[in-house]
Amino acid sequence: MVKAKAALLYAPKDIRVEEITLPDPGEKDVVVRIRKATLCPTDIKKYNALKPDVEEPLKTVGPYILGHEAAGEIIEVGSGVTSVKVGDRVAVQPMIACGECAYCKQGKINMCLNLTGIGGSAGGFGDCVKLYHEEGVGGCFATHLKAPESCVMKLPEGLSMEAGSLLEPLADVVHSVDAAGVCPEDDVVIIGLGPMGLFHVVAAKYNGARSITCVDIDESRLETAKKLGATETVNSAKEDPVAFIRQQTDGLGAGKVFVTSGGRAQAPCAEQALKMVRKKGTVALFASADVRADELTISLNFIHYNMINLTGTVGFGREHGEKALEILASGIFDPALIRNRELPLEEIVTGMESYGKGTDLKIGLDMG
Repeated sequence: MVKAKAALLYAPKDIRVEEITLPDPGEKDVVVRIRKATLCPTDIKKYNALKPDVEEPLKTVGPYILGHEAAGEIIEVGSGVTSVKVGDRVAVQPMIACGECAYCKQGKINMCLNLTGIGGSAGGFGDCVKLYHEEGVGGCFATHLKAPESCVMKLPEGLSMEAGSLLEPLADVVHSVDAAGVCPEDDVVIIGLGPMGLFHVVAAKYNGARSITCVDIDESRLETAKKLGATETVNSAKEDPVAFIRQQTDGLGAGKVFVTSGGRAQAPCAEQALKMVRKKGTVALFASADVRADELTISLNFIHYNMINLTGTVGFGREHGEKALEILASGIFDPALIRNRELPLEEIVTGMESYGKGTDLKIGLDMG
């Protein structure tokens, strides 16, 4: 058994850093010494209990360890583990698929009908809490993580742990950009420049997009987008982005438009996206909408007669994870532009409370 230090969520807004003991790994399990982790809006939502399934499992089953974006090294493996060995540097792939359903048999683990995840990242939160208390598989806001072998991917040689902790969010974005089919002749628009919107700049650039226009109301984030490879930026508080895109494309509109603004902003941004995409173009919804504001008012005939592809993505496959590691190792961008603040594990509450505010983008945690 391994002694670890972990940030346990006991109730909404009640996180305590304590010592825990992890059970020995099973036959196909590994134990990772986490070095760097990164906060995600999914963690913030659970910390604030913004979803209705959070409080009850914490009350009835017990506290839980959040966190699913992390990197570290393997310190222990089960007897049946073959893909990694002790000493390997790895990033966490947080989806835990059943391996038996129709989607798993097609290799589409992100669509698994019985999906759970490291740190509550997938599936029902109650199922994730139960998995931790029954098998010791929790989250990454801890010095050590027990996880299935399938939940780790080897880091390229020389890649930093800070960069490695960004595997999961970047892989999600790679899935989004590749599913939309971004290629060298494409004019791309990205609406919303939180960390995931900025990762879309990186992935679109890596795919060779002809132009990348970014839309936001925050000047500092627009500047960061330029540093990451955006060719044009539009402050939508000062200028009509639809008119701008139409003018830039000789009236045709953009080929691929990504809506990376979530919550209550997603629906109006999606309507904006549909007005700036060209005929036979693609509008891709990346972020999730607020359940109280998730309806579109645009005419279905508009989509029909203009042959617009309206789609969305969630999670990622192994191939997207491998491509994300390739991008991180390529040096085409500085990860510190996005993972731009780091705190010790003991200050995780500060990170939770300040996430998404001011100039902070991705907030990292150092596990020592």
